[in-house]
Amino acid sequence: MALPAMAQVTPETSPPQSPQAPPAQASKNAVPDYPEPRTLTIGAFYWLTQGGTQPSLNTGRLAIDYETIKDLGKPKKSPGIQASIPITRTGELKLEYSRAKGDGNQTAPAVLDIFNTGFNKGDYLATQYQMQHAKLYLDDLLFPHKFPVAKFRLKSLWEVQWVQIKTTVDAPYLAGTSLQETASGTKTVILPTFGLAAEYALTPHVLLRVDGSGFGLYHKADMWDANALIAFRKGPVEVQGGVKALHFKTSPNLAEYETATFTGAFVGLLWHWGL
Repeated sequence: MALPAMAQVTPETSPPQSPQAPPAQASKNAVPDYPEPRTLTIGAFYWLTQGGTQPSLNTGRLAIDYETIKDLGKPKKSPGIQASIPITRTGELKLEYSRAKGDGNQTAPAVLDIFNTGFNKGDYLATQYQMQHAKLYLDDLLFPHKFPVAKFRLKSLWEVQWVQIKTTVDAPYLAGTSLQETASGTKTVILPTFGLAAEYALTPHVLLRVDGSGFGLYHKADMWDANALIAFRKGPVEVQGGVKALHFKTSPNLAEYETATFTGAFVGLLWHWGL
């Protein structure tokens, strides 16, 4: 008896599968938070300091005699350094330091007692001073608080500023006499200051900025400073130019106090580390 033929089973062939696409990678945002780079930045500037109001020594509230000498001399050009580093997505910590010197000549306008040294009316006086200024501050985005940041934005400034001025008054024609001919003293101001900065990015490489800050107490020390600049960056190199102003008054609740307002144009060169 013949066995029935077994039906030949043909295995089903599965349809060809297209190769699986690689897992999608998170797309990186091609637009940075800021049109200008935010890295560790170091630089130097040269301030063409002028005497908006030349430094003056003034009679304080504790004085028992006259201790005022106006216009101690025009300031010379002032070198300075600056640095910044981003510490949050919106804020940068910045440091700035500058130094100015000046000298002048005049006759004593009255009988003077300068830093416990006496001068007679009409004495020929040679005056010198050296002013140092430093500020450490947080430059933080205030408005509009969005990313990427707008071309125009406002920044808040939270600062600590320090000014020290050393003054020397010399009566050279008294040399060789029994009278003391040189007086010297140093005054210092340390204050918190607060302010605003307005920025506008003309292009990713050109930035306009205006800022100002200050603080003071009635019948006590005060200080303010302001800047207006245009900055151009090419790669890691940035060139700045603009005008600066600085005013301070040391405490008048002493025998002498000093006031001054420095103004002038400046140029600066910065290096953006890591670009």
